Amino acid sequence: MKRTLEARFKDFCLGLSKKDRVAVLHHSDPDGFCSGLIVMKAIEKLSGKKPVHIAHYEYANEKQAREFARAVKKKKLNKLVLVDIAIDGDIQRKRIIKPFDRALILDHHKIYEDLNSEKVVFLKAGWFSKKDPAQYACSKFCFDMFGKVTNVSAFDWVACVGILGDMGFESWKSFVKKTMVKRKLKLDQLNFLLEMIAATEVMAGNRMNSLLNEFYKAKNPKSLLKSSFVKYIKAVRCERDQLVAGFDKRAEYIPEVDLFVYEFVVKRDGIKSYVVNEISQIHPNTNVVVIQDSKRGDLRISARRQDYKVRMNELMEKSIHGIPKSNAGGHIPAAAARIPKKFRAKFRANMIKVLKKMKKK
Repeated sequence: MKRTLEARFKDFCLGLSKKDRVAVLHHSDPDGFCSGLIVMKAIEKLSGKKPVHIAHYEYANEKQAREFARAVKKKKLNKLVLVDIAIDGDIQRKRIIKPFDRALILDHHKIYEDLNSEKVVFLKAGWFSKKDPAQYACSKFCFDMFGKVTNVSAFDWVACVGILGDMGFESWKSFVKKTMVKRKLKLDQLNFLLEMIAATEVMAGNRMNSLLNEFYKAKNPKSLLKSSFVKYIKAVRCERDQLVAGFDKRAEYIPEVDLFVYEFVVKRDGIKSYVVNEISQIHPNTNVVVIQDSKRGDLRISARRQDYKVRMNELMEKSIHGIPKSNAGGHIPAAAARIPKKFRAKFRANMIKVLKKMKKK
């Protein structure tokens, strides 16, 4: 299977030309951002021009899917490269993929369905490596795959930022250290670039494409350390630290299922991931669920557990059972969900019930 998929991947890539009007759709988090950047660079090398349209996308986001579909029609785009999105489990997938003549998908999330067809080349990291897919950051997967058809070695540092974004340093320590020596970079500098991407996503999501273009044009990674986007880091750190400080006072611990549930009200989308990652570093072997009320009609939820003893993606997927207009997905150690606010109690009851069943296995 791996050999056949690799051959189809190469056929898609080597068949790109200046006549093609390529769209790149990537996840909005740092790993997705870095995946998109590597793909953009590779497509320019392969086809002789930059992709015509680049957009970031949040899993199962109907509004973003509609906006993307309109752009496809308006710009007459014919080929799609989609990265770091579990599109095989996404209810918006037909709207996103259908308008294109051909599509290439690279992802490292759980496999929900094999989308390979005459039209679609569908690659999951789990089919190419024995590493847990959560540890095979999509940016590294893109770096490895596109490295088979063109020279992307100059973007090894981009893959490193994505690896750090998905907490994969221990799995790729040798690669990251080798890259740091080669590029004369320090680990805290790579982490600073990661934080700048994450902070921009939270503070100025509408400027993500501007940041992507700045990274795209950068002559070297060190030049980005003085970017104007750095200003967002301080603001996010302050808000994150205040929320993390409130965890000890306001979080509820449910001992029978070893679960922390921490709820807060904050308007800024994306801050929950920042908060839960900090808390999960303190409680890596405990189920941690953060619920963000963004003062809209829904609740945005993040779940973490770093020892792999409980599958967070399965927990979130089963906890939204019976809840309309909800979605969930992610990796074993890190997952997310979104539900209508009025189903908070049902979600909580489902979650405890699912954890009890998991405990018995």
